[in-house]
Amino acid sequence: MNTEPNLSLPHQSRPQSQLTRPLGLEGWEDIEPVLLAALASEEPILLIGLHGSAKSFLLERLAKALNLDFRFYNASLINYDDLVGIPMPDESRKSLTYISTASSIWGAEVVFFDEINRTRPELQNKLFPIIHERRVQGVELPKLRFRWAAMNPPPAVEVTDDSLDTYLGTEPLDPALADRFPFIVLVPSWQDLTRDQRKRIFRGQYSGGQPFSTDPLALIDQTRQTLDAFQKDPPLVLADYLLSLLDHLEKAKINFSTRRATMLHRNILAIHAARMTAASQPARGRKPIEPDWATSAILAISNSLPQVAQGRQVDPAVILAAHRQAWEVANLDAADPWRKLLQIKDPQDRCVKALQMNGQIDDDRLSDLILDALSNLPDDTARTIFSFVVYAAVHGTREIRATVYETMARYLQSVLKPGNYHLDDGPSTKYAAIKALIEGFNKDSNGTINLRDRYAANLLNGLFPQGFLHRSPRQIYESYRGLWDRVFESESNSREEAL
Repeated sequence: MNTEPNLSLPHQSRPQSQLTRPLGLEGWEDIEPVLLAALASEEPILLIGLHGSAKSFLLERLAKALNLDFRFYNASLINYDDLVGIPMPDESRKSLTYISTASSIWGAEVVFFDEINRTRPELQNKLFPIIHERRVQGVELPKLRFRWAAMNPPPAVEVTDDSLDTYLGTEPLDPALADRFPFIVLVPSWQDLTRDQRKRIFRGQYSGGQPFSTDPLALIDQTRQTLDAFQKDPPLVLADYLLSLLDHLEKAKINFSTRRATMLHRNILAIHAARMTAASQPARGRKPIEPDWATSAILAISNSLPQVAQGRQVDPAVILAAHRQAWEVANLDAADPWRKLLQIKDPQDRCVKALQMNGQIDDDRLSDLILDALSNLPDDTARTIFSFVVYAAVHGTREIRATVYETMARYLQSVLKPGNYHLDDGPSTKYAAIKALIEGFNKDSNGTINLRDRYAANLLNGLFPQGFLHRSPRQIYESYRGLWDRVFESESNSREEAL
């Protein structure tokens, strides 16, 4: 698959399989809490996986194990009449009634739409109310509890060299339909399994699974009770966590609807309840491990991404970094200066604010902020401007890590080393513009240019000519001046004189 946002649970946190291995599945332990959470909350779930990865196998065996009235629909082939039955006028001939068939949805407790991203658009629209509202044609389906769906990976919006062959006939799932599935899970394929897991598949294919160590209905009931308690009194830290997380993901162009944001909160609660159920029944010889909320949160986020159903690349490193930062922010005191910094979305703005805070941020953390800001700037010219101002601010006053100085030195060599620049030479209009700009700098009564503009002359000369491909000298100067004034706005005149 070309996208893999699922982040495995830490090894020490993995419970013994209580749900999927007894059904005859291998390698699903990491996502088992997600499946149990979906069952306990009765929220729709979408499984995405390669052909032959046991998506429909899981749901069919699960429905049988739970003794549920199950309907299977191949969404690429069905007509709407297959769902609702044969429409007939009622006795008044003013409305329709439906003659139920063996395959119609009336009375079903579970519906499973396979190949949902091969569905015709007009039928997808009719699936919305079934999945989201448990209604068809405006009529409530009182027995319907579980709405499940499956699909092959959609074609990638951005094709990369390592993209797999596209499945013919598949389409990115409509964003509105994808947003109706709280849980969106990438399932393991053969390539994801260990050698031992593959061997067990060979041995177990004729056995029909293993006995459940615990009745699955009891697992679901216990998880539901825990979830009910969480919903009555959810941890306050989750709201701060999600607010910070969504801000950071938005910066990475990973956006969510309001519906999805509220789903994430519910999913964290449900997955933590599922993990607590698993932890309450440890394997023989193992000590029970108390689940932590941070792991439940990242497991929920990585299995709730609608972008995956739409063929969009989602970098798991971006998700994990945003999660770690958001969790740290949420657990800091409201007055902590580090929390205030981490709540600033733009990395350059965050670093500038840290430089303005007069030593409230230690040198190691400041070093991290500088590197983060540099890595997020758009080009070498912007990195040179930023490095130049930061170097002026920290040189001789802060013990920044050597790796930071080494990184900035790559951009500052031409600025800090003397060069043979002759602005009077040649007909270049950019030479002339630099010269005019420097000559126009304000001077005091003694004819001296202030420190900022003296440094600006070095910067403009050092950037010539490679720094002016997409910017004029005036644009570079304005960017530099704005950044300098922000960094030094709380500094005294004596600080500038010391430079």
